[in-house]
Amino acid sequence: VKSEEPHERMGGILAMDGLIDVECEESSAFITRFANYLRLLLPCNDVATPCNDVATMIMASKVLGHLAMVGGSLTADFVEFEVKEALEGLNSEKRDEQKRLASVLVLKELATNAPTLFYMHVPAFLK
Repeated sequence: VKSEEPHERMGGILAMDGLIDVECEESSAFITRFANYLRLLLPCNDVATPCNDVATMIMASKVLGHLAMVGGSLTADFVEFEVKEALEGLNSEKRDEQKRLASVLVLKELATNAPTLFYMHVPAFLK
């Protein structure tokens, strides 16, 4: 996921997507770790080296949505954090289009995969 090559990033994202549904004793630790890796690929968060490849951002946002759907006990906190970060990315005073695209992709996936948790953020989203 930390590679400079888009195809290697995509491979890492696909591997995480496949491992999300695997049940194990430490699944909450894996979910947190996967979320942190995916955040590296989405420039809606203030990360030192964001990804500028649109296909990678789309795939990362879809896996983030999948993670929100099966996140278990951490889901509410996870969705809350991601929605706030994405809304900040949209409302940023800088006109960073990559950041805005990533924010929209994340919000779309969270609204689709965790609608109950996203619902309370709808007023802020519509502003």
